[in-house]
Amino acid sequence: MLTPDSRALLLDALRPPPGARLSRAVALTFTLDLESLLVAPLAFAAHGLRESTDPIAVMEGVRHCADRIDVFCQAGQIVVPPGRSALLAFVEPMVHQVRRPKPGHLFHPKLWALRFLDEATGETSLRMLVLSRNLTKDRSWDVCLRLDGHTGTRRLATNKPLFDLVQHTLHLAVAPMPPDRRAAIEALGEDLRRTEWEYPEGAREMFFYALGVPRTRPPDFEGTRHLVISPFCTAGGLERCAPSGKLSLVSRQETLDCVPQESLGGSETFVVSALAGLPAEEAPSGQEVLHGLHAKVYVVEKGHQARVLLGSANATDAAFGGNVELLVELVGSRTQWGVNALLGPGAGFREILEPYERQEATEPEPETGILRDLVRDIAAIPLSATVTPKADGYGIRLTSEDALPDVSGVRITAQLHTRRGEAVLLVPGQPVAAAFIGLALADITPFVLVIAEDGTGREQTVVLATLIGDPANRLDHLIAQQIDTPEKFLQFLLLMLGLGTEAAAVASDHAGGQGAWRTGGTGILELLLNALVDRPEQLDDLARLVTRIEAGGDGKRLLPPGFPELWRVITAARDTMTEAASR
Repeated sequence: MLTPDSRALLLDALRPPPGARLSRAVALTFTLDLESLLVAPLAFAAHGLRESTDPIAVMEGVRHCADRIDVFCQAGQIVVPPGRSALLAFVEPMVHQVRRPKPGHLFHPKLWALRFLDEATGETSLRMLVLSRNLTKDRSWDVCLRLDGHTGTRRLATNKPLFDLVQHTLHLAVAPMPPDRRAAIEALGEDLRRTEWEYPEGAREMFFYALGVPRTRPPDFEGTRHLVISPFCTAGGLERCAPSGKLSLVSRQETLDCVPQESLGGSETFVVSALAGLPAEEAPSGQEVLHGLHAKVYVVEKGHQARVLLGSANATDAAFGGNVELLVELVGSRTQWGVNALLGPGAGFREILEPYERQEATEPEPETGILRDLVRDIAAIPLSATVTPKADGYGIRLTSEDALPDVSGVRITAQLHTRRGEAVLLVPGQPVAAAFIGLALADITPFVLVIAEDGTGREQTVVLATLIGDPANRLDHLIAQQIDTPEKFLQFLLLMLGLGTEAAAVASDHAGGQGAWRTGGTGILELLLNALVDRPEQLDDLARLVTRIEAGGDGKRLLPPGFPELWRVITAARDTMTEAASR
């Protein structure tokens, strides 16, 4: 258990089973990195897309899945991207901010709930990933529990905390959910309630705890021996998670230095070795170097039984006193899952630890925490971004009905993610009223950078506004910007038809000759005809792109030789089919 050499990537854990495709995905996270979010649609896309970094392939992969993925995060915890990226426009509909569950506490669960559809049998399957990490680029030591299952015919009491967590998340959303998305999320929550999960090997029982959700019960930590693995802990949190018996504790150096020494008295205390993340000489080339601890695991022994709890909750007062968190409890034998299985002689986890030696504590600056809470409060205010056409392009009017927090001595500014450096001053104690003008179509975005700064520091986050008047052709325009050669046009066509990057690469290698019209023995004409008969709606994106290219006078430059004639045949055939269907 928790062997450091058995690592798994989120990309692999999200991949559908063979022969299946994603039906719905809901993710809960505290912090969200928008660029890291691109991993999920690529995991659900065709195999060849998964390892691609090509902008066209990534755009098509994200666009293909955007209506089936929803990601909820704590308002004020969206990481500011290092620069503008056209790819982020395609994740906009997936992202939803949530308010604090109550003052001074946070929305902190880490979860992926997935439903897959087997295209051959029509059967659905469920998968759940319970993690200790956020959806970010962080490369700490983390833990993930993967559960697979199938929906049954009745609701199971043990799954009710999962259903309640989904419902509570919807209740905390900053902006109203589009009705179709809300209905799809609620349907997935109902499926979770009926799912019969496959237990991990050695587990006799399994329970879920949605901390911070009304009317849910907390776990019982009574036992004779405890192991707490938590990057953050407080004296009160340790008392709650290890109320009696012997305690072994693994945490961060800076965390333990701040815990009162009497709270650690008699405990066996460790930190992760600074050398633990370095790959061995025989490790595969390119293996990720891990550093720092982010895993949250609790082991409680009582008699011959051991209970293992893992998930998002740190051993702190906040985690068990008001934060929204998720823990899973697995019950098994003490021999297999007890403390010695992790810390005993020869245990893989013990090999990356070293005994803790107390150092002088470094207290965090209190002002930094004040600014961080301020940007969270600002992010929880619903914003509207109204787009209007102007003579020189477009304008965005950023407004709110609620006033900003009335703070003094703090400078608050907002700028569009796509127009870095063009900041507008916001007035504390007043509703948001900001205008951005002279925008190109590609500059339109609901992602707004909010920065709060004073003499002590600076905090920033991305806030998601509700986009009103979004031009219907904005995403088509962004795709068209990436397609500047006939080879890239053909690549997009093949990706759109679901052939993945291998087919697109073959076609590109032969572009300019007859190979440009054939891939894997199947001609483009045959592929278009198949789409016309089986899935005509799949041609809508291609139709908009062709129209945009021809309207801009770039048809001869960007469309492969002979394609305009072929496309007119396909268009005429579709018109005929539409007319026949309407009679």
